Amino acid sequence: MDSLTQGLLGAATFAVIKDKEIGKKSLLIGAVAGTIPDLDVFLAPFFNDIEFLTVHRSVSHSIILAIILSVLLGAIFHRIYKQQQSQSKWMFAFFLAIMTHSLLDWCTTYGTKLFSPFSGHLFSTNNIHVFEPIYTSILLIGVIGLLIKKQSALGRQRLVNLTLLFSTLYLSWTFISKGIANHHFVEGLEKQHIAYEKLIVSPTPLNSILWHGIAKTENGYYFGTYSLFDKRENIVFSFEESSNAVIEEIKENRLVKYYLEYTQDFPLVRLDDNGNIQIYAIKYGPINYFGRPEFVYPLSLNVKTLADENIEIDYSGKQRGPVKNYRKLLRRIKGI
Repeated sequence: MDSLTQGLLGAATFAVIKDKEIGKKSLLIGAVAGTIPDLDVFLAPFFNDIEFLTVHRSVSHSIILAIILSVLLGAIFHRIYKQQQSQSKWMFAFFLAIMTHSLLDWCTTYGTKLFSPFSGHLFSTNNIHVFEPIYTSILLIGVIGLLIKKQSALGRQRLVNLTLLFSTLYLSWTFISKGIANHHFVEGLEKQHIAYEKLIVSPTPLNSILWHGIAKTENGYYFGTYSLFDKRENIVFSFEESSNAVIEEIKENRLVKYYLEYTQDFPLVRLDDNGNIQIYAIKYGPINYFGRPEFVYPLSLNVKTLADENIEIDYSGKQRGPVKNYRKLLRRIKGI
């Protein structure tokens, strides 16, 4: 998720434990603690773009680091406050603020390596987009309320409890919404007699109503969208061919292997007659919602020259951000 949301979640989870003892300071400490996992972005200059895909959301987002940091920070703050408060409460508050960051990222499409460095597996439930204004707004309203409310005022604990309750309920709703969409995608594929190997359902930006459905076949992918407000009788699927066979020739290359892991077994491969290859991580879905699916930022290489300096992520396109046209996104959310 974005840094604002993670900071707000850290503030709320820390305050649920420490607000009674240190008041509004708990919001600041929690907000900082909640953004600690994303400090791995400062490692980016030491890696190329492809390598950093394996670094980001790995050790810094792992359960083991959350435990280590919560123990260390809990002990430090226990001393700062002259041991007047329970050390175990300090540790638990830091663990909540740090670990909920990783768990929220787990819910996104990017994925999180929760068991790094022992396992490089990307865990992803794919139920919420990294830009989700409703979830963020619930946390923001609660945190602002705590900042405004006087330290001595009654109901502060109730406010932070309700903030976490409603934000968690909304997060739970996204699982339900995804389940409904998944059912319709499976039904639509069967109705249209489309055979597929795997299906991934991914959220679209700014909402939990419209979903991408991506069905993998031996020769390519079927792409469709489903809105809970859909007025369409049938889901419209578009097929994109993928040169999957060429993966066998290049998958042992170090950088290609990193990128393929990042795609989570959903790489769209395009190969031309000159051996130029573009690999798209299509797990996020297309950037458009009408017409032929469009994608951005492919891994670009040539099958004949697999040196590291000839392999890169292509950012040359004009498109910036996850949506090509926000008006058309809104139209599709409405079910048009």
